[in-house]
Amino acid sequence: MPVLITVLLDIVFLTLVGNLLKSAVKFNIDIDLNNDNKKDGKINIDLKEEFKLLDFFSDDKKSKEELVFIFDDLERTEINLKEVLGYINYLVEQSNFKVIIVANEEKIDSSFYKEFKEKVIGKTFEIEHDFKEVLNYFIEKKTDISKKILKENTQIIEDIYRKARYNNLRHIAQILLDFEYFIKKIDEKYLKNKEFISILIKIFFAISIELKSGNLTKEELLKKEDQSSLDKKEKTAIEKIYEKYDVKRYLLFEGKEWVKILLDNSITKEELNNLISDTIFFKKDKRSSWVKLWYYTELSDKEFANIIEDVISKFKKCEYEIPEHFIHVIALLIFFRKNKLCELTIEDIKSQVENCIKKYHNNENWKSRFIKDSSINRTGLEYINKEDKDFQEIFKIVLKENKLIYQEAERNKIQQLIEKFLESLKKFDEEFLKYFLLREYSIKPIFNNIDSNNFVKILIEMENKNIVKFHDILSSRYADTNYFNNKKNNCYLTEELDFWKSVYKNLNNILQNRKKPSLKTLILSQFNDSLKNEIINELEEYLQSKKSNL
Repeated sequence: MPVLITVLLDIVFLTLVGNLLKSAVKFNIDIDLNNDNKKDGKINIDLKEEFKLLDFFSDDKKSKEELVFIFDDLERTEINLKEVLGYINYLVEQSNFKVIIVANEEKIDSSFYKEFKEKVIGKTFEIEHDFKEVLNYFIEKKTDISKKILKENTQIIEDIYRKARYNNLRHIAQILLDFEYFIKKIDEKYLKNKEFISILIKIFFAISIELKSGNLTKEELLKKEDQSSLDKKEKTAIEKIYEKYDVKRYLLFEGKEWVKILLDNSITKEELNNLISDTIFFKKDKRSSWVKLWYYTELSDKEFANIIEDVISKFKKCEYEIPEHFIHVIALLIFFRKNKLCELTIEDIKSQVENCIKKYHNNENWKSRFIKDSSINRTGLEYINKEDKDFQEIFKIVLKENKLIYQEAERNKIQQLIEKFLESLKKFDEEFLKYFLLREYSIKPIFNNIDSNNFVKILIEMENKNIVKFHDILSSRYADTNYFNNKKNNCYLTEELDFWKSVYKNLNNILQNRKKPSLKTLILSQFNDSLKNEIINELEEYLQSKKSNL
């Protein structure tokens, strides 16, 4: 029975096993003495020294024909390739041992290797794996609910794998592990919807593979919602990927959500389930007339006539109060008008859009939803015929009005928050102040919306001990040890710099005009000094470094 000796070229270090070797070593070697696929020992060798491997075995009948060296991952070794191949040549030609090399030759860019192969290597075999078998093996090792879901969707995963042409099984195993972790955050009621799950798996694996292969970056995922896609002829990387895997009609989440899911691992269970519940798969009106119209290829002529009539009727009554639904209806009506299947003209549609927007100004759905300039939306369905010029024109009108409505609502909301914050500061509600500044607004600017004079007035009227406690809260918020997405929290709060400069200046003037010393004066002076050193200087330093890097 042959002895298998595996030379791990990607793990090179100095080790001595028993008293086998006394000299310096080069290779760390695992030995399988009984061919049971288990490591029975480990030795280290330096082939520059006198090398008699047969001396390592007590059985003096052991012959060279019974020893097989396996050099694994040759392309990944950090050892000089010529040196490694020289050792292999020594084993084959000088010592007459059998040697197997396992390597990805496409990643070995060396003319020396080609010459070596022609001279030394006897036979070459190309190894192809059975992906379906490997995938099933990976899935069978799982024990939770992901196992059942993955087994039901192996064909989808295989199709994605084939289209990707990315033969990295290690990464597939990692993606399966990521999916196992991800699926635990989804409520069971959503996992029962097979249509949703199949689409989720399709997009999850498609984006994951493209990220791991380097064809897609975090910036590209985020760019979708930051750049206008309506006026660009060239598609972004994410758009190309959606088309490549035929998922462009079912987009599910925005790019920023996929970043949280796949890269930052920062999406909470509550946030994820809210996103899922907002998709069309789980809406009570998921089979409403506009959705049926979106699936128009499934309709008969009679069904289509009845459904589009219902959609037009509701559109005229401004019943589509959810912005994304409203936009879907606009896109559908324009599409069917262009195909002579809608009675409304483009001007009729545009006029009605303007009428409805006036009505929606006080609608909570429009106040709370900010629509991005993107075909990806919360329904999980792509806007039909989104590149049509008439749709683009009307879409821009809707985006503009939605932005105005949303911003006005946000200003009102912020003003209410500021009033609550200042009131809490007066009463010194420590629990609320910590939650507000260290959690809710830990990386979101808020002080830039506060009047600095009013703030200073409240500050100097606070009890001494509360001034100190408030200072401690601020110090925690601006501490340079706080990071979010590998950036210091301060870099997200630079908009507050002018506010704190104004506070420092106002408070300094008040303190200088105080003629009689007091404990409060001392505490406020200490507060102001800390404000300058811990907040103002830090924010200025970050802005200066950012400017220097431009």
